Amino acid sequence: MKKILVDLQKMSFLLITVLFFSCENPSDIGFDFDGNADATSVYTDTLSLDVSTIISDSTVNGKSNYILAGIVNDPVFGLIKASAYFQPSLVNYTTNLGTTALDTFSVKPNPIADSLRLRIVNSGLIYGDTITRSFYNIYRLKSPMNYTKNYNANESLEYEGASLARFGINSKSFVSDSNTNIAVFINLPKSIAQEILNAAPTAGADNAKFSTAIKGFAIVPEGTNKAVYSFITGHLSASTSTLIANWHYQGDTTKYNYAFDLNGPRHSHIDFNRSGSLLSELSKSKNELSAKLTGNTSFVQGGSGISTKINFANVKNLGTNIRVSKAVLEFKLKAESINALHPKVFNYVLAEVGSNNQQTRNSSNSLTYLTPIGSDLSGVVYTLVDSTNTVNMDITNYLQKITNKTSVSNGLMIMPAVVTTTGNGLLANDNLRRSVFTKPKLKIYYTKY
Repeated sequence: MKKILVDLQKMSFLLITVLFFSCENPSDIGFDFDGNADATSVYTDTLSLDVSTIISDSTVNGKSNYILAGIVNDPVFGLIKASAYFQPSLVNYTTNLGTTALDTFSVKPNPIADSLRLRIVNSGLIYGDTITRSFYNIYRLKSPMNYTKNYNANESLEYEGASLARFGINSKSFVSDSNTNIAVFINLPKSIAQEILNAAPTAGADNAKFSTAIKGFAIVPEGTNKAVYSFITGHLSASTSTLIANWHYQGDTTKYNYAFDLNGPRHSHIDFNRSGSLLSELSKSKNELSAKLTGNTSFVQGGSGISTKINFANVKNLGTNIRVSKAVLEFKLKAESINALHPKVFNYVLAEVGSNNQQTRNSSNSLTYLTPIGSDLSGVVYTLVDSTNTVNMDITNYLQKITNKTSVSNGLMIMPAVVTTTGNGLLANDNLRRSVFTKPKLKIYYTKY
């Protein structure tokens, strides 16, 4: 019989699978150590790591990919109400030289407004009842939005009392009879189109001036709604929402138009009412809730600042003089929480937990993320395996530093991610995707010396 511990130049190769909440048969682990068939598998459940759900102080969603509007009652996370605010902006385009230029909004003297239409585009990302029609009112903001500000989800803006337009939508509103994606158009008062045209001579060549001259809009759900819709924003394209002004000139049969994009100031004000839910005790003043108090589950939710925290303080129980060769966190979604009406998070990013359970920042006060070589301004994207509802996260470098005592950490936080053009991940606050994790485990390969 082979020895339980294989002596290789006085180095012991150990595999320990650490379960946070429950034990598991070691024969089911199925984890190799660099292809070494002689490595010995050892199972233990003596190492306990703390898992909790935390909430951040702020949830910046200004200038994001989506604005959200609607009401939904999530059976796990509680009642959610979202209102969208946006400021139309002048369009930038790419020149033949590859540079960015502004598409100046210019008109001849005495333009006559014909119409103003808001064109909203949905990507299919809807939270809640997609069949019942949801109704909204559009209002004018009382003041222009700040062109340079990234707004927070808890910031509500004042708007005028009179509704400019009312519209109703469901998921079919954004699909044609031939099953292709289409936009929804809402007519707004022609007088606002005239106001925009009159501002062109002084503000049509500068987005900051245009933003100051033209007050934005609010999309506010009615109280009977049962869904939250996401509307795509960003640079002008066929797949983004726009505001279109149409006009003509006296004696001229030519029709003119300008499509403003929603790439300037915009954000979603989101109100979360968690009373009656497992997370009812979680708040900005009490920002950590142990998994022991939530049925051995932890949570991640876009838009709310809710994330899962892992504390590795008990790694010291592995002993001294160890060298971590591989460490992988594995999380699995709780089966009962998976619900097509409440889309799950597919992409995740890790960051170290700083003081008061907040994401760490660098000396310039920018948010930092965990990478294989340390911390950076963006992180590695870890994608959920849809068929198994599991996500694996490599934290080898992080645990090497912890066990070597070259770094002190308050733990890691698992957050929803948006994937950048370079393939890296950033915290995503512009959606309501959510995950409920259970049975997390840590798989470690290490050597003793």
